[in-house]
Amino acid sequence: MKRPAIITVMGHVDHGKTTLLDALRETNEAERESGGITQHVGASQIEYKGSKITFIDTPGHEAFTQMRARGGKIADIVILVVAADDGVKPQTKEAISHAKAANLPIIVAINKIDVPGANPQRVKGELTKEGIIPEDMGGDTICVEVSAKTKQNIDKLLEAISTVAEFIESKESRDTPLKGYVLESKHDSKKGYIANIILTSGKLKVGEEILIGKRHIAKIRAITKYPGIQVKEIEAGDPAEILGLKEIVEPGEIFEKYAGQKIEEEKKKPKQAEATKGDLNIILRADTQGTLEAIEASLRKLKYEDKTVNIVLSGVGDVKESDVLLAKASSAIILAFKVKVPPIVLDRAKQNKIIVREYSVIYELLEEIEGALEGLLEMEEEKIKGRAIIKKLFPLPSGDIVAGVEVLYGKLKVGDKVSIREEEDSKTEVFKTRIKKLKHGKEDVERIDTDKEGGVLLKNGFEKLQEGYIIEVL
Repeated sequence: MKRPAIITVMGHVDHGKTTLLDALRETNEAERESGGITQHVGASQIEYKGSKITFIDTPGHEAFTQMRARGGKIADIVILVVAADDGVKPQTKEAISHAKAANLPIIVAINKIDVPGANPQRVKGELTKEGIIPEDMGGDTICVEVSAKTKQNIDKLLEAISTVAEFIESKESRDTPLKGYVLESKHDSKKGYIANIILTSGKLKVGEEILIGKRHIAKIRAITKYPGIQVKEIEAGDPAEILGLKEIVEPGEIFEKYAGQKIEEEKKKPKQAEATKGDLNIILRADTQGTLEAIEASLRKLKYEDKTVNIVLSGVGDVKESDVLLAKASSAIILAFKVKVPPIVLDRAKQNKIIVREYSVIYELLEEIEGALEGLLEMEEEKIKGRAIIKKLFPLPSGDIVAGVEVLYGKLKVGDKVSIREEEDSKTEVFKTRIKKLKHGKEDVERIDTDKEGGVLLKNGFEKLQEGYIIEVL
């Protein structure tokens, strides 16, 4: 039986790929993405006219070239998203080259036709220069003018996908031998090692053993199918999350049924380089292997005069105390991308005057490091003693407002001078004030520690507070 078509959605940053997928699958993923930019290759599935369609959403930032290339190789069809008001951009061209290299049919979604300055005809003209000739200009490329925001012509785009999918000849089906690809891999403190996968051939069941690449054997402990349903089995074309791995595996790895194949031994080499004087030495931690690779590749491109970035150590997972010791020995700074910096590690870093920077958006990380190389920014030691997020606001009869908070790290104390910011990584300060009173439950307390919740009454400025704002102790 023929498997569902696998579609990869590509295009330039902020051209609306994730929002388009939201419109197709009627979810709201775009609002959950840091900075509005997809940071992992995610997969989802819908049903249209009785047939399943699987989508792979490839990240838009240029740092994710490697991950996007993997997505292109796995897919049957590319949806190329181009903003009607912006036209063909560098990543649009890159996506076209990936699609052509993989010999994949392209459907162009000219998005944002509802915004001022939208000019679909100009976009089509720019596409012809890249060898993508729309049907109405004498070519064979289907172009659909859409608005992901208003859902205008989304039905026409689905119809185009369905039509092209009918003509795809694939030797892979639900009845052929088991085969699939790893889209992403990470470690979860509760679940263990996890892989997001897409099965392109055969069936995969809980309890089966698979060989990932040439040396990773995993016995499947659990399968979670999009959009979060635990199942015993998936079929060709299905995206899923699997448990049972013994370690993190490389994104893009092929897996198959393990049937006693010879396993290659890997010589373990610590991913650690010697610190280099004159360069900006960095210890990098990221939440997934794919993201780690992408950030490393981007950092290595940065250069100013004779200064470059030297990655002393990189790895997946939270920042460790050993990272601080290495940073001290190598005069390095620590970059944490979407991972935790435990309070004990942060305290150790402050004791040793080690700079620790936390990020959730990749271009902010790259901009700051580029500025540090050029001497435009001083990577000063973090002076923040505590940080909390406002989860709820409670107006009092007196007119005061109590902020219900969760302390992310450090501690809040009565009398502390604090800075109020719109979000965790924002450099824009709303105002400064002091903590007047703290509560835990109904009790007045002198302080609230890490991972604890409580109420905060500020001396002034409380009328400016909003849920989601950050309180930082200075």
